[in-house]
Amino acid sequence: MNRSSCIALMAVVGLGLGSVLNVAVAGQSTDQLVAEANKSIAAAESAVEEARAAIDSGKQFLATIPDDSPAMGEIAEMLKAVKENWVLAVSALDGAKSSASKIPSASSPEIAEDYKLLTTVNAGVALSGAKVAQTGLMYVEAVANNKAEALGIIKVAMQDSLDSASQVQLNYELVKKFIAEKYSK
Repeated sequence: MNRSSCIALMAVVGLGLGSVLNVAVAGQSTDQLVAEANKSIAAAESAVEEARAAIDSGKQFLATIPDDSPAMGEIAEMLKAVKENWVLAVSALDGAKSSASKIPSASSPEIAEDYKLLTTVNAGVALSGAKVAQTGLMYVEAVANNKAEALGIIKVAMQDSLDSASQVQLNYELVKKFIAEKYSK
């Protein structure tokens, strides 16, 4: 198993499957579910805010790189991934907040636990998307600061971040499908 697969597996276990186990714990109080959901949201919000700051800094660094820089092609690729994952992170954070807001008014404890699970997996998507954005902008910063020795390392880190984000997104889709099937019967 390669490094990115291990990272992705840890993310899946930590964010999604751990929450699935919570569903098996009958009788969790709504307050406890809300507290756990809020903890997931807080971690995602923190990562999104860090990514927002990295984006602001990245704009300044990008302005210092000449248009004819040989690294512009790779920068463009990084920025494309940053944009896609940033949009995904913000959307997933909104989804997490929306799911969490439904926990207190759920019609049964099982439905409340499912909303909490959706909150957790959405927060995981937001967190992983924000980390991709941060990593991609580190590349821009390294180019701007002429740190050529760091570029290879950042490329590997970016690929690992993309792989992990992809696994977390897959986990989110599986959980969402599981819950939808559960209630469509």
